[in-house]
Amino acid sequence: MFKSLIVIWFGLSLALPCAAKQKFIWLTDSSPDQQPQQYRQALDVNGVTLGLLMQGISDFQAEPVQTTTERAMAMLKTEASACAGNRLKNAERLTFSYATAIPHTVFPGLRLYSKSSSKTTAWLKQQLNDQQQLSLQHLLESDQKLQFAVGGGRSYGEQLDTLLKQPQWQHKFWQRRSVDMSAGLIDMLVQGRVDLLIEYPNVMQHYLAQQSTDTQLTSFSIQEAEPYMLGYILCAKTPEGQQLTEFFQQRLQSLSQQKSYLEAHLAWVDAADREQLTLLYNQVFDTSF
Repeated sequence: MFKSLIVIWFGLSLALPCAAKQKFIWLTDSSPDQQPQQYRQALDVNGVTLGLLMQGISDFQAEPVQTTTERAMAMLKTEASACAGNRLKNAERLTFSYATAIPHTVFPGLRLYSKSSSKTTAWLKQQLNDQQQLSLQHLLESDQKLQFAVGGGRSYGEQLDTLLKQPQWQHKFWQRRSVDMSAGLIDMLVQGRVDLLIEYPNVMQHYLAQQSTDTQLTSFSIQEAEPYMLGYILCAKTPEGQQLTEFFQQRLQSLSQQKSYLEAHLAWVDAADREQLTLLYNQVFDTSF
C-alpha cells in the first residue's frame, strides 16, 4: 500500500506544471535597433543594469518595450505588470506607481548647455552668481528671447519641474515627444534651432560622440537643479506591481554592493568623470569602492 502511494505521488508530481515565470513589461526609451543609428544610446545603462538585476532569476521574466516617457507613465496606469527603470521619483508619479526605496541609478546632476560660439553663451557668462551657477528663473524672467529645448513628459526634479510648468513661460520651451527624445533635443541645439538645453552630462557625452560634426558646447551649473540625480524603478500600483517592486528592492539592496553594478554606471561616463561618479556612488549606496 505504501509503495502504491509513493507511485501515485510521484506520478502526480510529474503531471503538475512547473511554476510559471511572472512576465512583466520593462518600459525603456532605448533600443539596439533605434533608427537613425546616431540616435542609439552608446550604452543602455537601463538595459545593462536590468541584465544584472535579472541574472540567475527564474521567477520573473522581463519583456522590454521601447516607448516615450509620457507613454511609459501612461502604461504604468493601465498595465498590471509593468515597470520602468531609471526614473525620477516625485509626488505625482507615486499616485499611480510604487517606487523602490533604493535607487536604481545615480548620476551627476543636470546642466544647461549652449553652443560655445553663440551670443547666448557670452551673455550667460555674465549672469553667473557667486557660486558660478545660473538661475533658470532669472533666465526665464529676463527680456532675452531665449528658446529652451525640453523633453515632453520628462521630470527634471521638483524645483525645475515647477518652473517648467509655469504657463507664462511656455512660449520659451520647445518640447519634443519621441523615443529618441534626448538625441533629438541635442540635435536641435547642435543645429541652432534652440538656444539652450537642460541635460545630463553623461547623456550629452555619449550622444555627441556619435555626431559627425565637432560642435563645441558650453555647460553651466543650474542653481535650481540637484547636484546629482537618483533614478528609481517604478512599477504599476497593483498587487503584481507591488510584488515586482519588492523583488527589485531586494535585488538592488544586494547588487548595489557589488563592483559590477558600479562598473555599469562608470561605463556610461567619460574616463575623466569616473572618480567623481565613484565617490557619488559610494555616498548613495554606502559602499567603499
